Amino acid sequence: MRIDLNAIPEAPDPGQSAKSGSRAVSGSLSAGGLAGGDTAQLSQDQGRIQELASQVIQLPEIRQEKVATLQRAIEAGSYRVTPGQAAEALISAMQVGSAA
Repeated sequence: MRIDLNAIPEAPDPGQSAKSGSRAVSGSLSAGGLAGGDTAQLSQDQGRIQELASQVIQLPEIRQEKVATLQRAIEAGSYRVTPGQAAEALISAMQVGSAA
C-alpha cells in the first residue's frame, strides 16, 4: 500500500509559535511596514514527519514475504476464506473506491 504524502497538510497551527521547540523565520519589512518576504514556522514535529515520510517512501509497495506465505497456503489448499470475510472485503473495497 502506498501513502500519498502530498495529502498531508503543511499549514502550521496558529498557536505554534508559542510552543517550545519551534522557531519563526520571516522576511524583512518593506517601506510600508508589511512583511516583504515569506514566513515559515518550523517545529521539531515537522522534521520528524519529513524523516518518517522518507522512510515510508523507501518501503516496498508489495510485502514479498507475506505474498509468498499466502501463495504457499493457496497452493497447499490450506488457505480458507469464509463467505463473510469475502463479503466484508468486497464492501470495504467498494467503499474505498467510491471515496477516491
